[in-house]
Amino acid sequence: MSQWIKDAPSFKQPMKFKAPSFSRDGLYSIRRPIRGTGENSMSEDKGKTYLAYLASSHFVIHVYTFLLPVLLLPFQDELGISLVQLTLLSSIPKLLNVIIYIPAGVISDRYPSKTLTASFAVTVIGALIVPMSSGFMSLLLGFIMLSIGSTLYHPPSLKMASEFSTTKVTTAMGIHNMGSSLGFAAGPLLLSIFMARSTWRHSYYVWAVLTVLMTFMTYRYTRGTLKGAVTDRSFNVFSGIRDIMTHDFLIVVAISSLVEAMFMILVTFVPAYFTIEMGLSYSLTSFISGIMPLTGLAGSFLGGYSGDRFGVYKTGIFTMAALAALLALFPLMNTLVLAAAVYGLYRCLQAAFMPILNGMITGHSSRENRSLAFSFNFVLVNLLGSISTTGIGYIIENRGTPVIFPVSIALIVPVIGLLVWLQRRSKLANK
Repeated sequence: MSQWIKDAPSFKQPMKFKAPSFSRDGLYSIRRPIRGTGENSMSEDKGKTYLAYLASSHFVIHVYTFLLPVLLLPFQDELGISLVQLTLLSSIPKLLNVIIYIPAGVISDRYPSKTLTASFAVTVIGALIVPMSSGFMSLLLGFIMLSIGSTLYHPPSLKMASEFSTTKVTTAMGIHNMGSSLGFAAGPLLLSIFMARSTWRHSYYVWAVLTVLMTFMTYRYTRGTLKGAVTDRSFNVFSGIRDIMTHDFLIVVAISSLVEAMFMILVTFVPAYFTIEMGLSYSLTSFISGIMPLTGLAGSFLGGYSGDRFGVYKTGIFTMAALAALLALFPLMNTLVLAAAVYGLYRCLQAAFMPILNGMITGHSSRENRSLAFSFNFVLVNLLGSISTTGIGYIIENRGTPVIFPVSIALIVPVIGLLVWLQRRSKLANK
């Protein structure tokens, strides 16, 4: 249960707020200001430009995310890299991020604008190293830089989304997540075009140019927008961690870790499943991997809206149950059309759960340590994600790619149980 927002904005006119209340999920919320008293809601203060920046910046940071899964087999053929080495390209950057996530969260709580700008500058470096690589080590360095850029970006941007409105948290999170869905789609789609006509390397150069532009845009926009967010408080990591370490927050982190491990397994190996089990070409696999995340646009919006409308726990339980059903059906689909349809629905539900998850983290953390809360969550997410992708790589070598589906369902079961538990606790807290 989150604390009262300590850093309330100041207004020239007297403020008259209704009493604070708890949402339907037991998460702390503040009612809208009373009309006719000169007050503006936080959503009205932030405006559409604020949401547009969140969506567009999230788009740019995630155009690189699904390039590696599509390039696993081309890397193996062109550069002679083993399957285990390929999984290390994903797991090693995540393990290194475990070290920098907490400091990044603390720094971004204090200097959000500089952290966001640095995230895109580091991403540009990675986007240039990867296409110039000729072996495993240079590829690894490039993907490490891309991963660090994503690590620096997410804590301050998620905090920005959480502060768009006190009454529309998951809606703002959903719009923020719509940008990532577009990025997930655009990256593989452009890659499929270049793989069919020239080389995969050219797609990275195109995105590097766009990332340079976003670096300058971020610097110009956020240095003014987030100026008031810069604080002079000391770097006290342990005090911040103690503040966020509540029982319910740790349950949310456990949910997040299990869900992200499942997502990482599927994102990494579903393209290989299409190529190996269904006999699709690399370019067609890249096209499918690119077009299907577009369903996440609808999923992100519906997940965000449903979280505010029906509650994050109820929406989360329904989403996870539907995901389990789709994953049970996936290996039974023996035609490309059916498999692609089920995959598209899966990507829609995956996107729908992200604003729900981020809304739960927001609801169980204080404003002054919210970036740190997201960073702490990312630490465990990356730790479990790196272990799960490497471990499943060994299992796939012995059992084949279809094993990813029962493993993913096994991860969903405890998630549903924890969501039910949190829902019951919130109902007791509201009595």
